[in-house]
Amino acid sequence: MGYIISALVVIFFIGSASFLIPSRRTKHIAQLRLDAVKLGFKISSLAYSNVSFKSDDIKLASYQIKNSSNIKEAHFIKDKNEFILYSPSRLKYSEEYASLLLSIRSLPESIIEIIFSKAVMVFLWDENLGIEELRRIDSDLKKL
Repeated sequence: MGYIISALVVIFFIGSASFLIPSRRTKHIAQLRLDAVKLGFKISSLAYSNVSFKSDDIKLASYQIKNSSNIKEAHFIKDKNEFILYSPSRLKYSEEYASLLLSIRSLPESIIEIIFSKAVMVFLWDENLGIEELRRIDSDLKKL
């Protein structure tokens, strides 16, 4: 009887310890986020983001970087693999809207939604695509 109880206690502790060891996916995401911070990004979960996104997919992460573009207020969402202007609608009637839309459509397909403000650009994307995709996004955002 003592051996059975001892075996159950050992199995319980092994099971509890397995929750403390990070999985391969968790290690990958942690390394990606560390590299993203080195590139100058700030990262937040969509659930805890203070920016209001149209998408509510919790698998996506919100990344933000300093806005060095000439776009100071805009919100674009991807609909049927194409970016459309969500707000402000007055931007649609501006003279530079066509060129702006062309430059936004040249962004990588991994960006689901992007918001421009005076200070930052915030975008949603799937982190599982890796650091090379994030570097590509970073270089394309700097070209805007």
